[in-house]
Amino acid sequence: MTTVAQQAAKIIAENVVSALMRDQGPPLRNTAMSRDAAVTAIMVELLRIMPTEDSNQLADACNRGLNELAVRGMLGLRVEAVDPDDGSVTMRQG
Repeated sequence: MTTVAQQAAKIIAENVVSALMRDQGPPLRNTAMSRDAAVTAIMVELLRIMPTEDSNQLADACNRGLNELAVRGMLGLRVEAVDPDDGSVTMRQG
């Protein structure tokens, strides 16, 4: 059974990964396994702090998940903010 926190974490994580993939030189290989690994790493970090509606805490958790994949050093995209209402993310160069 999926909890509300798990659903929210998955939406946020998928939004982060989608934003990374839209970048001109995505740091992730465009494969289902790469995307799934990134979503999972971000979700793990998000679930450690949820429930929270603090955008900064959510963004920090997403960035910790990206750090687990060493994505940060590859391109420098970071999550700047997360809208806790709809899970949308704002990205910035790190």
